[in-house]
Amino acid sequence: MDGWRRYFPAGSLDPRPDLHRFSAEWFADALSRLDELPLHPAEPDQPLVVRLLCLPTWAPACSVRAEPSGLLWRLDARELDGEEAGFDLGRLAVRSDRVLAADEAARLSEMWAYLRLWSVGPDAREDDVLDGTTYVLEAAERGRYHVAHRAEPEWGDTFGEFADLLVSLAGLAPR
Repeated sequence: MDGWRRYFPAGSLDPRPDLHRFSAEWFADALSRLDELPLHPAEPDQPLVVRLLCLPTWAPACSVRAEPSGLLWRLDARELDGEEAGFDLGRLAVRSDRVLAADEAARLSEMWAYLRLWSVGPDAREDDVLDGTTYVLEAAERGRYHVAHRAEPEWGDTFGEFADLLVSLAGLAPR
């Protein structure tokens, strides 16, 4: 039952232990059902891996993992069959992977550089969102790991734009 501890280091989602645990349990349950392994801890020789977890209240949960390879990026997308990620996650129903076309890879590379995830705080808002999509964005590379999450990022927010780009490139539509 403590499998959530494998996914997220203590305090990485919230400095308050009870809120960290609440989020870590929810996020780890979804990642486990999506057959996603923990990205933490990152090995010293770990190439860049970026993973987005989408948890919409009224649509199936999904994940998109992106890994650059030279000038191209490879995407692995997964989606559960539960109708409501906020209440019933369900089981793994969709698994697809593809290498992005050159123009798509260029857009993703540009947006990744602009995002600067390594310096983004865990959560920018203190207000709870009751209905909407929660995005969890993780990255691991060369011994470092970082996670940030947002509930319903505003349009124009780089975090939200990067998340939407990953979801769109994967052919998913959780919102």
